[in-house]
Amino acid sequence: MMSNSERIALFDEWARNYDPSGAGANAFPFAGYDQVLNEIVDCARPIRSLSILDLGTGTGNLASLFAGSTREVWGIDFSSEMLAKSKAILPNCHFVQADLLGQWPEVLNRRFDRIVSAYVFHEFDIPTKVELLRRLKNDYLVDHGRMIIGDIAFPSQQIFDSAREIFAQLWDPDEYYWIADNAVDILSSMGMTVAYKQVSVCGGVFVIDT
Repeated sequence: MMSNSERIALFDEWARNYDPSGAGANAFPFAGYDQVLNEIVDCARPIRSLSILDLGTGTGNLASLFAGSTREVWGIDFSSEMLAKSKAILPNCHFVQADLLGQWPEVLNRRFDRIVSAYVFHEFDIPTKVELLRRLKNDYLVDHGRMIIGDIAFPSQQIFDSAREIFAQLWDPDEYYWIADNAVDILSSMGMTVAYKQVSVCGGVFVIDT
C-alpha cells in the first residue's frame, strides 16, 4: 500500500499525459469513461444558478463540462501538477489543493448545490467512502442538494466477482471498486436517497439526494 506522499508523487507524474478518455472502448478500468462523465452531468441537471464542487478534479475533464453552464465551479485535488493543468484550461474556475480525506482550507467552508466526482472514490474502502459522503452531506451540501459519483463499479457481488476474473491482468487489488447494491443499502440506511445506473461494463453512476 502506497503512502499518501507516494500517491501524490504518482499523480503528479501522471499529470503529464493523463487522459482516461483515450482508453479503448472496451479497456478496463476506463471503458465508457466519456459516457460516465456525460451521465454525471445529465444527472446534475446543470443550470446557471448552481454551484458545483468537483472532488478529485484532476486535469479538469469533468469540471470542464460544467464550466460556462453553471454559476461557479470549484475543484479540489491533492496533486499540484494536476491542478496546474486544470487552471490552464479553465481559468474561470476555482481550484484548491487539498486531500479529500484531510482538513480542507477555509475557502471551502461553504455549501454547494451539487457535489460531483469521477473515478476517485475507488481509492477508498467502503467505510471511508461512506464517511466521506456523510461528511459531504452534513458539511458541504445545501439542503435538498445532490451528489453524483461516477466510478469503477459493478451492480452486484456476482458481477464483481466475474469481472475480477475477466480483467484479472488489469485488476488492481489495492483499489476498492464499488459493488453497487451493497453501497446503495448502506447509504440508504443513513437516510440518503440513492439511485444507481450501470453505464459501461465497469463504470456506473450513483445519484445521492438528501
